[in-house]
Formats: sequence, C-alpha cells, structure tokens
Amino acid sequence: MQKFAALFSWLLIAGCPCAFAQDSVDAVQTQRALIDTQVASFADEPDPRGRVYFLGFAGVGEQRVFAEEIKLAAQRVGERYGSSKRSVLLLNDRRDLTTWPLASASSLRYSLREIARVMNRDEDVLFLALSSHGSRSAGIIVSNTGMVEQGLNARTISRLLEESGIRWRVVIVSACFSGSFVKPLANNHTIVITAAAKSRTSFGCSDERDLTYFGEAFYRDALAHSTQLRVAFEAARKDIREREQAEYFMPSQPQGFFGPLMEEKLRAIEQVHAAVFPN
Repeated sequence: MQKFAALFSWLLIAGCPCAFAQDSVDAVQTQRALIDTQVASFADEPDPRGRVYFLGFAGVGEQRVFAEEIKLAAQRVGERYGSSKRSVLLLNDRRDLTTWPLASASSLRYSLREIARVMNRDEDVLFLALSSHGSRSAGIIVSNTGMVEQGLNARTISRLLEESGIRWRVVIVSACFSGSFVKPLANNHTIVITAAAKSRTSFGCSDERDLTYFGEAFYRDALAHSTQLRVAFEAARKDIREREQAEYFMPSQPQGFFGPLMEEKLRAIEQVHAAVFPN
C-alpha cells in the first residue's frame, strides 16, 4: 500500500505513461477506497444541530504542521457543529502515506462528489478546511513524498464545489496569500475565512510546530470557546494581530467574507447547539 500511495502521488502530478497504466488504476482505486471507507462510516441519524459535513485537506506533506492542523480543525468543527461522524480527511504527511487518503485535486473532486451523493445538497452544510503553503500565483501548494509540487487555486476549488452541487459552504483556508480565495468563492451561500490577505504571508508554517499562528488562534483557541463562527474569527484575528505586532512581523491580515444567507443558516444551527449542548 505504501508503494501505491507514493505512486499515486507522482501520477496525479506528473501524468502516467501507458506502461504504468495498471499501476495507475490500482493506485487510484486504493485512494478511492480510503475515501469510500470514511464516507461509509457517516452517521445517518437526525442531528438536532442540522447536518454538517467536514472535508479537510492538508496540502504539503513535507511538514507535519498542515496535517496536524487539519486534524484539529476536524475535531473543533465536530465539537461545535456535530460533524465528527461525517468527516473526510485528505492528508499529505510524509510520516504516514497509507492511513489517510492523499490530498490532491483528484481526491478533492472525488471526495466532494461522494459527500454530495450522501448529503442533502440543498439543505446540509459543508465545512471545507484547507491548510498548506500558499503562493501568489498558484493558490495553495500540493506536495508530498514522491510528488512533484503543484498548485491548487481558488478558481479550481470553486469549480469543484460547483460541480458537486453542494449549496451551503464554509471554506477556511490557512495559507500565505490565501485572501485570493475570497472573491472567487464568495456568494450568498458561502462563508470564506482565510489566514492572510491576498498580498500577505501568514506565519507558523514549520515542521517543528503542530499548528500555524492561524491554527492556534482560530482552531485551538477561538473556535473552542465561541458559540458563533463570526465571533471566533474576530477573536482569532485580534489575537493574530497582537502576536504579530509583538514579534515585529508584517500583519497577515486574515480575511473573512460572510455570505448573508449562509451566516443566517449557520446561526440557526449554532443556536440549536447552544440550547442542546450548552458550554
């Protein structure tokens, strides 16, 4: 399986000569099976908070910080919005190439399709959390052991979401220059939160860390203690600004777009959560 995971990483980026066609099919099937296993485990009982689904994407596998951040994101969103039993994780992590499906444009497309297949696309909510390095031109970076680096930009992600037919979306992007995701994804049915403005870097992307500065402020601290997503974002933005000032870093300027219909729908879920599961 380790062989197929590394091969799949390379095939997704570099393309596959015909001589490797069977290995390519096997690798794709292995990755899809890992996604299918997660989707098959989804809870189908009614949820008093409304149905929320989570899809996490850790783009760069050479540093552990991105995989660890997505794991925490899944935990926090699960605690706050009841998605723990309806979560899919796509993780590039050089420490483990076999436990989780790998993060790629192909696996993201397949995961969105499979989640959309089992959810109510007109009523249920998807949280899509991405964590990676970012670039001004390529969006977020996708790389792993044996994989040629590529970019995954906002327009591609917007197209994949449109293809899925999922209407209600919360997209959270933890990466440098991630403000570039706001405009292509923003609409009345979508909330977009980013770790930085489109012309700014974010901080804390290191193999010695478990979370970025954004991950610590938003997922670890603010989301754990806030009953509203907007309140959590504003608290995290304030904490990040103060930390960056104290360390003499250029401000990353996290961005937030709150589509009014999505915020209204999410607030109804948050109110049910507060009544049924008070802190």
